[in-house]
Amino acid sequence: MAPSNGRPSLASKYTLVIGITLVVGVSLGAVAVVVFQGLITEKERARHGIHDDSFPRSSLQSPHSESTQQIDEPERFREIFKHQSTIDQYTALYTNLSRATVDELKEWWSLSKEIERKSHRVTAQNAILREFAKNSPQEALRYVDDATIFETDTLLKTVFNEWAVSHLDGAIEAVPTLPAPRRNIAIEAILESRDDLSDSERRSIAAQLGNEETYLKMVSDSKASQTIAEPQQSWDTLLNDSVDDSLQLWSLAKVAEAWYAQIGFEVLSHMIAVASANKEQLLRPIVQLDPAGAMDYVRGVDEESDKRYLASTVAIEWARTDPRGALSAVLTIQPPSLASWLESQIAIFWARSEPDAMIENIELISEEFRIDTLESAFSMLADKDPMGAIERLSSVEHYVGNTSSIVRSILFRWANQEPDAAADWVLNTYPKEDPQRRTLTETVLRFFAHRDPNKAFEFAIAQPVSFAGIGLEVIVMQSITQDGDIDLAKKLLPRVRGDDTKAYVHSLIGGAMVKQSKFDQVLDFGLELSESEQPQYYESVLSDWARKDPKNLLATLKGLPSDSFKSTAAFLLVLNNEHRPVLTDDQIENAKTFLNKTHEIAVKQLLER
Repeated sequence: MAPSNGRPSLASKYTLVIGITLVVGVSLGAVAVVVFQGLITEKERARHGIHDDSFPRSSLQSPHSESTQQIDEPERFREIFKHQSTIDQYTALYTNLSRATVDELKEWWSLSKEIERKSHRVTAQNAILREFAKNSPQEALRYVDDATIFETDTLLKTVFNEWAVSHLDGAIEAVPTLPAPRRNIAIEAILESRDDLSDSERRSIAAQLGNEETYLKMVSDSKASQTIAEPQQSWDTLLNDSVDDSLQLWSLAKVAEAWYAQIGFEVLSHMIAVASANKEQLLRPIVQLDPAGAMDYVRGVDEESDKRYLASTVAIEWARTDPRGALSAVLTIQPPSLASWLESQIAIFWARSEPDAMIENIELISEEFRIDTLESAFSMLADKDPMGAIERLSSVEHYVGNTSSIVRSILFRWANQEPDAAADWVLNTYPKEDPQRRTLTETVLRFFAHRDPNKAFEFAIAQPVSFAGIGLEVIVMQSITQDGDIDLAKKLLPRVRGDDTKAYVHSLIGGAMVKQSKFDQVLDFGLELSESEQPQYYESVLSDWARKDPKNLLATLKGLPSDSFKSTAAFLLVLNNEHRPVLTDDQIENAKTFLNKTHEIAVKQLLER
């Protein structure tokens, strides 16, 4: 019967291959041990036509023999990898290692680090550590850290594979001494190499080492591999076991490939049932086989949430290789609201992954999404070349008209890297009367102030105040107080323009003091203000104080400068305690004694709700 629904031919053969792959993935470490050890048996050597005299005698003879002594260790080691055949290299390597002394193994380890070719280096180091682990696993473990960081996991597994066979208890005792990321590798190696033990014994080992899930995952994978000819059964095994799906993504992906070979893209609907935030990793390989075919399948999905999720995943995956094709396809999907949403997703993805291409093809995007798309694209360009991004704006004006928001997106990235240069560009580009000048300057100052607050303040104070009398220095003062530099904020305070702005900055400084629990300074600073400035200041800081440390505020009530402020503080304590109880009933009753008539009525109304 001809394959249908995106189903490839030879499904049964494909399923068999997947099954074999899954089995290999489960027991790779154990298989490797058998293969390498089998390489040096007489039977294998005879089967491959390998004879002792096919090697230099120094490669096979005992290191204590007379001929061996005539060739130094480095040269003898290098001779191994001069053989053209991999099987010859392995045979020579393992034959020599099986006869080497501990001192020779140490020397060979040092020599192995000089091997440039990775495959040879990894093979040699695995073999050397395996020999070490037979008699001195603790020392072999120390050598793992001596390897490159990209190979330590493989070598660690080699050591524990051998250690678990030669001295299981010792291997188990060593696992807790490892750094956390390495423990699971060691546990897997132990369980893989000791598959001669009963299920209960292996599970007990995993539980003893605090990772029973590793054992359960191995069992589940094994069961799945046994039923791979019926992928849905394997899928259900993995999905319904007691192991977190996120730990089985590789196994699920392999089963999904086998299932796809039988039922085509219908497998996508089954795959979204996986309880993992990373399930896109499962869907991607299937979608990549034929994005257009996957999208055609999605068109026929009835369940709305499934269709939306699958359509988004397919669209983005398609856009990785052919964004134009993906755009064209989603515009005809039903309902139109879904098509529109998918278009916006593809557009933003394309803008972030290939900003140059997106800008050149902006006419392909519907007008309603062009501004957001171009903001993303130009932001990406600005990360590397902000002036180049600005110079390119003229190429898109015809498509969007007003580019002011795109300019802001460029300035946002530019100011994060070079606030001085970005600020200078704004002043040199826009005249004082242009509203855009102030808007862009505010954007720049938010970064400038964190980088160099003094310089940013001087820049802000040199700019005119707004029609409401607010100077740009307020933005700098916000940044300074957010960063907790109270002394600098108080130093610059006298130069802040406008009474209303100064009152606001007083509150910012007080809030910074409260945040740092400098409550004495809160009171002292308040006393420095005029009577007309104090009400706004205390209303702001007392609200912050009541949330930050209600017990401290309660203890400080008597020290507040007026009955009005005491009443305000008491009211805030009662109000906050209703939402987040911290104070006892007696403490609340004490706070109520400071309330004035207005606040007493407000509290009564609050408690009657």
